[in-house]
Amino acid sequence: MFPVGESSTAVSSLALGVQFNLLVAVPTVAALLAGKRVFIPDQRLGTLFAEFVRSDWKYLGAAAAVTQVVNALALHFHAPRTFTGAVYAVEGATVAAFQAVATPPLTYVATVIYLVGFPFIVLLTYFVLKARAEEEARRYALAYVLTVVSSVPFFLLFPVKVSSLYLSGVEPLMYQLSPAIRYGIYGTDTLVKAFPSLHTGLSVLAALYARKADAGYARAMAALAFAIVLSTLYLGIHWLADAAFAGLLVAGAYLVSQRVAEPRWTAIFREAVAGVRRYAWP
Repeated sequence: MFPVGESSTAVSSLALGVQFNLLVAVPTVAALLAGKRVFIPDQRLGTLFAEFVRSDWKYLGAAAAVTQVVNALALHFHAPRTFTGAVYAVEGATVAAFQAVATPPLTYVATVIYLVGFPFIVLLTYFVLKARAEEEARRYALAYVLTVVSSVPFFLLFPVKVSSLYLSGVEPLMYQLSPAIRYGIYGTDTLVKAFPSLHTGLSVLAALYARKADAGYARAMAALAFAIVLSTLYLGIHWLADAAFAGLLVAGAYLVSQRVAEPRWTAIFREAVAGVRRYAWP
C-alpha cells in the first residue's frame, strides 16, 4: 500500500489529495479483481461491466450519492456542541485497551483493513449477490441507503469526537502514518461524527447479506467485517458505543429491506411518493 523507491518518489511529488486517492483506489481495485476471481469466477468482467451499465449503476450510484450528501451535511451542519463526554461517561477509557498491543506492523495492517477492506467488502458483496441472488443485491443496496440515512440525525444533533481526540491514552495511529492519509481524512471528515460508526455498520450489513450468497463467502466476509470493526477501535477512530449503536441501525435497516415486496428503486420511489400523497393530502 505504501510504495518504496522510485515509485515512492513519484507518488510523493503528487498533491496530497491525489496521493490519498491513489493509496485507497489502487489497492481496492486490485482487491476487488482478486475477489471477483475467487468468489465469482464464472462471471466475465465484460458481463459484469455490461450489467453495471444496464442497471447496477442505479443502485450503486444511489448509495454513493446518499453517502456523499450525508457526509456533506455532517461536515457543514452539525451542532456546535459535542457529546463525547456522554459517551465517555458510559464506557470510560475502555477503548484504550485496543492499543495495548500497538506496533508499527499492526498499525499498517489495520490501516489497510480500514481504508481498503471497507470498500472491498461493501462493493464486492453487491456483485456477489448480483451473481447469486439478484433480488438480494437490490435489498442490500436499499439497506445500505437506510443505514446511512438513519445516521444523519446523530451526526447532526449528537456529534461525538473520534476517541483519539478525546482520550489522552489513545493515539491517532492511522493519521500519523502518512501526510497523505492525514490530509485525506481531515479534508473530508469533521472527526466529530464518530457516533454511529458507519465503517462498523456497513461492514456488518455486508456480512449479513453475504449469507445470502454461499457459506464460503459468508465466512470470509464475517471475518473481514470483524477485522474492520477491530481496526476502527485499534486505530483510535471509534468508541465501543459507536460500533454497538451502528449494529442497532443495521438490524433495523436489514429487517426493513427484507420486508420490501419489490426492492427496485422505481417501485420504492413510487411507493414513497404514494405514501407522501396519502398523508399530505388525505
